[in-house]
Amino acid sequence: MTFHRRLAAFLTLIISTAVVTGCSSTDTDPPSAAPAAGGSYSAKDVCAYLKGEIPALKEVGSPVGRHANLAGKLATFFESHGKPENGAALDAATKAECPAVRTEVLTLIDVDSFSSF
Repeated sequence: MTFHRRLAAFLTLIISTAVVTGCSSTDTDPPSAAPAAGGSYSAKDVCAYLKGEIPALKEVGSPVGRHANLAGKLATFFESHGKPENGAALDAATKAECPAVRTEVLTLIDVDSFSSF
């Protein structure tokens, strides 16, 4: 296994652990309406967010690092904007709303789609 693949696996494990830990909250307050709606995010908002992240992603030295960076930031974004059902739903939304931004982001993180992200 190459260094980059090991690093990607390690970063994925860290991010997954952080996400799962965040999901095990013992709060008794109901979740906010937008995140609870699942998929209620605006494609326009996510496109604007992704476009704004491109300069920061370009500063990261490797696709693996950019991948990990974007994964963490998108998790935070979707917590407050509602989450897509899955990567395919995010792919469809960004293909329709901002295909050029989608292509640039996916190229920077070295994946073919958000489904494989």
